[in-house]
Amino acid sequence: MLPKVFRILWGDLSSQEVKKFGFLSVIITLILGNYWMLRSMKNAIFNDLVGFASQPYAKLLSLFVMVFVVIGYSKLVDMFEKHKLFYILCTLFAGIFFFLGYATSHPDVFSLSQSSSLYPLFSWIPGKVIGWFSYIAFESSSLLMFLFWAFVASTTKPESAKKGYAMIVTCIQIGTITGPAIVTNFAPKVGSPALIALGGVIVLIIPLLIKLYTKYMPKEEGVVSKSTKAKKKTGFLEGLKLIVTKPYVIGILVVSTIYEIIATILEFQMNMIAKGFFPTRDAFASFNGKYGMSINFMALLFALLGTSFLMRKFGLRFCLIMYPTMIAIVLCGLLVVNFAGATNIQIMWALFGSMIAVKGFSYALNNPTKEIMYIPTSKDVRFKAKTWIESFGGRSSKGIGSGITAAFANNLPALLAFGTIISLGIVGVWLVVANMLGKKYNKLQETHEVIE
Repeated sequence: MLPKVFRILWGDLSSQEVKKFGFLSVIITLILGNYWMLRSMKNAIFNDLVGFASQPYAKLLSLFVMVFVVIGYSKLVDMFEKHKLFYILCTLFAGIFFFLGYATSHPDVFSLSQSSSLYPLFSWIPGKVIGWFSYIAFESSSLLMFLFWAFVASTTKPESAKKGYAMIVTCIQIGTITGPAIVTNFAPKVGSPALIALGGVIVLIIPLLIKLYTKYMPKEEGVVSKSTKAKKKTGFLEGLKLIVTKPYVIGILVVSTIYEIIATILEFQMNMIAKGFFPTRDAFASFNGKYGMSINFMALLFALLGTSFLMRKFGLRFCLIMYPTMIAIVLCGLLVVNFAGATNIQIMWALFGSMIAVKGFSYALNNPTKEIMYIPTSKDVRFKAKTWIESFGGRSSKGIGSGITAAFANNLPALLAFGTIISLGIVGVWLVVANMLGKKYNKLQETHEVIE
């Protein structure tokens, strides 16, 4: 009965593929479950310690910080085997989360007093420094997701990926629903700091699972380059160079990150309205927990009923085009709500529903689709260029969105109108690139070429 269910949901998976992708599903479920638990508290903590009006600047700061994070990560890729990167990064983030568990509970301990000689140098920074640091730390923890997908792409064949990636995305939603659910139910009871410390514990479990995976799962080669040239040792800027010089990789950059501009604009509006209805830190965190649960419940439903079917039935090109088309429909709906004279509470819930669609379909459809785009690429593209794309590229898109929200931060009606129109223009560009990228991927599969 179980194999039959697997075939209906994900295609004809072999017993070995079920074991492999099942193991990987457990690992990414923990990574993303923990990420979503922390993410659900991120805005509430920042609003409490700094003030949400400064959030666009926190996103811009995270963009700057991630440049150095990616440089360090790219250097580690050259120095260590793939599975050992998990040991290093998980230990680092666990230490940061344990620290923030204490620091967010006692933010005054880490604040400069007005009598300090250093106070005049930092007095211009809004709020408490721990609020800024926690926001950057939670954003940076997405590095573990990038590492995981690069690890999977380096050991998976395209035929297997079309079935297995859908299985992983389906199982992921268990974690991405559970993480926000923990915040929704327990943040008002035990407080956000305790849940941040719990995040440190969860991160420490991941290296143990990676160790078991590398020990018991047989190695599977992915797409192998036909090049016989000796590989040169590449530096940390190799990933950025590949993005600039390879049109295929530029296409991946666009379809992977451009939606973040739109999502940043819509999410900022939603939270600016919501913080007025949920004034305390833990109440605001609980609202964001419900938001996260709703997004990932939508992603789960679609992953179960649509992801694998659409990939196998219509192909990757169709999936690449379907997502921006859906976003265009959502944006048109928001314009109607705005011009119909809706109240703030009605606009908030309209934005809530729109973000569920934008984020939910991103995780269930766009993410597995663009991950498969990396399979016909070299190690440097999968690990270095991909990391630049997912971290720096993604935050660049968020930075653009934050620039727009900062310009209209004090005029939300104007932001809703002009931001939506700008977003529709972005979707137009996105559709053209997605169509071209889908054609190129199909050609690579036919010729067995590798982008390197």
